[in-house]
Amino acid sequence: MTYAEYISSSSWRQSAARLAELEASGFRCRLCDGQAEEGRSLEVHHRTYARLFGELVRDLTALCGECHHGVTDMLRRRNYSARTPIPRDVIPSIPRPLALFDPSQAGTRS
Repeated sequence: MTYAEYISSSSWRQSAARLAELEASGFRCRLCDGQAEEGRSLEVHHRTYARLFGELVRDLTALCGECHHGVTDMLRRRNYSARTPIPRDVIPSIPRPLALFDPSQAGTRS
């Protein structure tokens, strides 16, 4: 089962750890204290994927959709900023750089 399939499955929706985290948070976002009745979607964020498909309560955090998006974005930026890009020759079939101008028009101004 893929992660996407799992998150949309009844196994995840009815997970004891997920339900326990929602109850422990008072069915409110742990960051902004918003709740579903205030028009916010309440989601459960994986703090770790070490026990994916068999999460413990401590692996999860209840967040509203907006805070969940912000936390995920911040974590991804932090993880990817630590990586050094690998240089690649994206156009290996071109033996030399292409001229940026038309040599037959040398000396003329546009």
